[in-house]
Amino acid sequence: MSHDGCHEVAWKGLAFPYLMHHSGFHSTENYGSLRARQGHSDGHGHSSGHGSGGHGAPLPSQQGGSDVHSRAGTGTWNGPAPVGARGANTAVPAATGPVTEPTSVRLSNGVRLPMIGFGTAMIKDPQVIKDALALGYRHFDCAWFYGNEEVVGAGLADFIAAGKRDELFITSKVWNTHHRPADVRKSVEESLAKLGCGHLDLLLVHWPEAWLAGSSIDSPQPDNEAPIAAMWAAMEALVDEGKARSLGVSNFSLKQVEELIAGCRVRPVVNQVELHPMCSQRKLVGVLYRMGVQCVAYSPLGGQSAVKPNELLNDERVTKIAKDAGRSNAQMLIKWNIQRGVPVIAKTSSAERARENLEGMYDWKLSYEQKAVIDTLDAGKRFIDFSWKVWADPEEGGVAKPSKVMGL
Repeated sequence: MSHDGCHEVAWKGLAFPYLMHHSGFHSTENYGSLRARQGHSDGHGHSSGHGSGGHGAPLPSQQGGSDVHSRAGTGTWNGPAPVGARGANTAVPAATGPVTEPTSVRLSNGVRLPMIGFGTAMIKDPQVIKDALALGYRHFDCAWFYGNEEVVGAGLADFIAAGKRDELFITSKVWNTHHRPADVRKSVEESLAKLGCGHLDLLLVHWPEAWLAGSSIDSPQPDNEAPIAAMWAAMEALVDEGKARSLGVSNFSLKQVEELIAGCRVRPVVNQVELHPMCSQRKLVGVLYRMGVQCVAYSPLGGQSAVKPNELLNDERVTKIAKDAGRSNAQMLIKWNIQRGVPVIAKTSSAERARENLEGMYDWKLSYEQKAVIDTLDAGKRFIDFSWKVWADPEEGGVAKPSKVMGL
């Protein structure tokens, strides 16, 4: 599954043409009729194809090799079949010629989400937003907690006044102290007034934790009378009223999303979480994708503090592959996510870096070999973490690993 960060085998669609998942199989025929039409042996002396390993269609190794190309919107990787599939892990050449990668993904409710969004946390000048619009950004990721939605709104005002609101995708989030139904509505209406955008394209629950009013991020007080179900029902009412087009969550575990889906009327279409090569969260991304929930990456470039540099952005493996690809380290890290079908939120107040994060990002690809090296960085490391947050076991939810079931 490409959204697990894996790649399709090179021989997909070429072997076993009598199976119904093959592209040449027609729904009006059965296994036997197709096998007979293609001259396969049925075990009773009838003829069979030659030079095909007993399956009629020649394998790629008999055709001089095969190249797996990324299909629009799937993020599949160029690369060889798994070891053992063809007897040897033979390298496959990277795709050549012009590349056009998808610039957006279609969410499960039909709404399109741009692959590269602009993070607005800590933005203090409306001109930064205007510059981002000029560069081509259309997704702006906001939040009540950021305390600057009025600044973002000022930056968007002229664009919206010009009748181009439909070109934008605007996200906001319900903060931890606003989980009670009345507070959900109040905070969203406040965000809409400050942003001046009429409606939200996506409304997220910022964190699953509910806090009492007056709590701070350094001193939270749990609110035990604000269940997720009641908060979600209040968000669903905002969809009914046209104040939000889509709903989603942020920082939810797989099990928490499963529980929410089981009892909701309007399903979440997004889970915004920390995703980068050091924190790939493959199971979360892949299982939620199959459930119709698109993961979106925040902190796709890692993070840094006043006393510690960004160890992901400056990693020597990242630097080497970026140099080999003729790209910057940041571009390489963004591509790693969007090529596996995961949209990103890139945050910067620098016009130069904002341009670097967006321009030319859809006309090239990482090779499977480059991606495989970057995958070795995965260590479950988070750059966004708090003392009050207890992260779930990454294997919790979905189908359990056999080792978990057997207690190994």
